Amino acid sequence: MNFRFTRITVAALCLSLALPVLATDEAKPADGEAAVVTGNPPADHPFARIKPGMSFNDAAAILGKPTAERAFCTGKHHIPFYFGRDRAYTEHYFKDQGVVVFYTEPNIYGWSRVKSCSPKAPFEVAEVHYNPIETGVAPKEGEERPKPQTQAAY
Repeated sequence: MNFRFTRITVAALCLSLALPVLATDEAKPADGEAAVVTGNPPADHPFARIKPGMSFNDAAAILGKPTAERAFCTGKHHIPFYFGRDRAYTEHYFKDQGVVVFYTEPNIYGWSRVKSCSPKAPFEVAEVHYNPIETGVAPKEGEERPKPQTQAAY
């Protein structure tokens, strides 16, 4: 048997065993990365029932219509062959309740370096931020979401 043929066969076998593992690691959170839930909603509050990983339809049925919402792409749509869930987000703002962030399917169009992205429909809860003093107003285009203020005076 040819030594070169054996090397190629072993390399192909190793690659075929590694591909399913590499493909499934994409959807799992990295080590040490926990689901993002901030604040401490009361047990009877709708935000207490919302958990990361919940579908958009289930969360919308519990929370109802938001006061404001904002959808945006993160820039990861420029990375070739990147199929992670965090390419686009939709933030729903609820006055005096908080913010729920959803993973959103992006609509990517364009060629080469000039790729444009517009978010489509949200599909899964990414983050839950309970804040009883939330204003319910979405930030303007290009601005970051303000960090929650604490109620305690120092």
